Amino acid sequence: MDSHYSTEFLNARKADLERQKGELENQLHQIARYDNASGSWVTLQPEFDSGTTEDVGDRSDEAQTLEENQAQVAELEKSLVETDYALAKFADGSYGKCETTGDWLDEARLVAYPAARICTDD
Repeated sequence: MDSHYSTEFLNARKADLERQKGELENQLHQIARYDNASGSWVTLQPEFDSGTTEDVGDRSDEAQTLEENQAQVAELEKSLVETDYALAKFADGSYGKCETTGDWLDEARLVAYPAARICTDD
């Protein structure tokens, strides 16, 4: 399939997506580890004052931080899947095609959000 976009434009968007993928993976590695068996990211348990006696407040803080990190991991993982999906579209030349209408997405939309999959209502 021939692309509607120039080679330079496509190369720039691909570079944007690859940079985004690296940033997402770096953020994930700070609060999670990748589990090959499940194919997903597992949130790391936060450590508070290791080696000291914990009180109820410490356990509450740990639970709250873990819950916040789990939500963040879910969002980062979702963004990583979208980024990987967009990068895969370069191989078959469908990058930038609206999945709803089949039209080419506006270049400004792809510059703003390189992983875009559908057209916006103007």
